Formats: sequence, C-alpha cells, structure tokens
Amino acid sequence: FDASSSTVGTHVEEEDGIGCGDDDGGTKDRRAIRGQLVKHGALWTAQLIWALMHVYSNRALEHIKPTAFCAFRLTLALPFLWYSARREGGEIPLSAWRWVLAMGVSIGAAYLMIFVCNRRVGATLTASVQPLLPVSVSVLSAAVGLEKFTRMKMLGVFVVFCGTVTALRAYQIFYAGGITVVDVLLLLSQTNSYSVYAVLLGLATKRWPYPLRFLFYATVVSAVGVSLIAIPTFKSTDFAAVPASAWGAVVFAGLASSVIAHSLNSWAIARVKGVLPTVYSGIQVIFTIILASIFLDERFDWDRGVGIVVTLSGVALVAKAKFAESHDETADVIRTTTHSVKTTNTTTPVASADNQI
Repeated sequence: FDASSSTVGTHVEEEDGIGCGDDDGGTKDRRAIRGQLVKHGALWTAQLIWALMHVYSNRALEHIKPTAFCAFRLTLALPFLWYSARREGGEIPLSAWRWVLAMGVSIGAAYLMIFVCNRRVGATLTASVQPLLPVSVSVLSAAVGLEKFTRMKMLGVFVVFCGTVTALRAYQIFYAGGITVVDVLLLLSQTNSYSVYAVLLGLATKRWPYPLRFLFYATVVSAVGVSLIAIPTFKSTDFAAVPASAWGAVVFAGLASSVIAHSLNSWAIARVKGVLPTVYSGIQVIFTIILASIFLDERFDWDRGVGIVVTLSGVALVAKAKFAESHDETADVIRTTTHSVKTTNTTTPVASADNQI
C-alpha cells in the first residue's frame, strides 16, 4: 500500500467535506462508513489469511519438514520486504547491527516454531496461542521500562494465564496421552520469541526510525539461520516427490501470509484505534477452528473454547489498560502544548516592544 496515495485520499475527503449542505454531509458520512468498512475488511482478511496458512500448511508439513518449509517461506518473502524497506528510505549504521542480529534470532525462532508447533499439535492449538502476543509484548515492555505494568495489566496477565492453561489443557502434562511439556514450551516460545522481536524493534526504532528496514535485515538473518539448520533436511528430502499442493502451501505462506496479510494488517493498524488489532487476534482463532474442523478433521471441545474466551478477556483487559495509558499521554501532551502557547502569548508583547526600540 502506498503511503503517499493514502495521504492524497485524505486530502480529497477533506475538500469534499467542505460545505454546509445536507448532500455534502451525507456524502461525507457515506465515505466515512465506506472507509471504516474497508479498514475492518482489511483486518478480517488478514486474520483469514493467517488462519488459512495454519490449515493449509498443516498437510504440507507431512511432505516438507518445518525447517525447510520455513526457509522457503522466508526466502520467498525477502524480495518484497526489500522493496518495502527501500521505499521507506533511511539507513542503519553498523553500530546497530547487534540489534539486527538479536531481532533476526528472535523473529526466526518465532517463524520456525509456528510450523514446528503446527506439525506437532495441529493448526487449532497453534492459532489458539496467537492472542497472547500483545500480552507478552506488554510484559516484556514493562520489564525494559517501555511502559508501566499497572494493576489492570497484572489482572489481565493472570486471566490470560488461566485461559491459556485451559485452552491448551496444559494440566494434561501429568497424564499419558495428553499434551506434553515440550509441546507447551514450544507453543509459548513461538509467541514469546515474536514478542522479543517486537520489543527490540520498539527500542531500536527510538534511535533509528526505520522499522521496515529493520524487518528486512532481521528476516535476512533469520532466513540464513533457518536455512543452515535445514541443511540436513534439504539433503534427506526427495523434493521431486513433494506434491504440488505442498508447494502451493509454501507459496501461500511466503506471499499471502508474509506479504499480503502483513501489508493489510499494517495498513489498517495505522488507521484504526490501537485496541482493535488486539481484539481481531481472536478472529484468527475462530477462523482456524472452523477451517481445521472442516479440512483437517480436528476436534475442538467446549473446554478449549472456554479457555480461549477467558484468554481473550485477559487480552482485552491489557488492551484497555494500554488504551487508557495512550489517552493519558495524549492529555499530558495537550496540557504541555497549551502551557507553552500561553507562555508564548505572554512573552510575545515584550519581544515585539524590543523589536520596536
């Protein structure tokens, strides 16, 4: 999506809205409604694409092991990420490369684990932990001093913990045939690894405001690392015997998920309230549950559903706390600006008099 085109569109809407007639007001309202529908449609579409990736890749992972699958996916996405970084402009100095390496390791682990988990526990459970991302980011951000960890956030984290234990049936680690400790750790490492990347990106862009360039370089690092890990798989796999549907899943994950879905999501996030993308993370889970039950015959019992609802409730508490903080920060900025304006107005006559002397 072209940032310049969105700016032009905003300018046109402002000019079209000039006027006091009922027709002008009605046209402006209709355009506002259409704009909201497009933004929410983009968020819905992104979540649907990610749900399709979970389901589509599940069968493909029977033919292509997770390490090779992830390496192919990252390699396919690199040209498009390079183009986005190039359009963003700017440059990252050599002193920032330690940030790039750390981001590459964390985002590479997250991308790899999502396919490892899908292969081990299925698409539904892999999608069920994705709403944990904003909560993990909030906890880690508080740990490094990027944001406060309020009582409401603490409550939200506790609720999320209870919901996740129920959704994953983590208590079954004590029973034979249930989810294993390794499965639980892998699922949680996937979300936490991406959260580490997000926090590192937030810290790095405070000095070098080029998030797309950081993303591209980090993806290069992760692609190289995952490809090295996948060398034994490359040697042992008979890729000529891999069905076309599995290759289609690789292309879908590399282009539809990494490029289209992330572009749609980023475009929409820049134009809606910050709390909405958090809420929409639950839509991905719902889509995955429906699609996995149809195409993968994965069962989804009522207790897991209760766990996901509880998890989303905890996510909503954390999101509400963050939303309140953003309002407080905005109010502080307004008060500071107002005070500065008053001070300027008070001192202006003196300056003017001095100029007349």
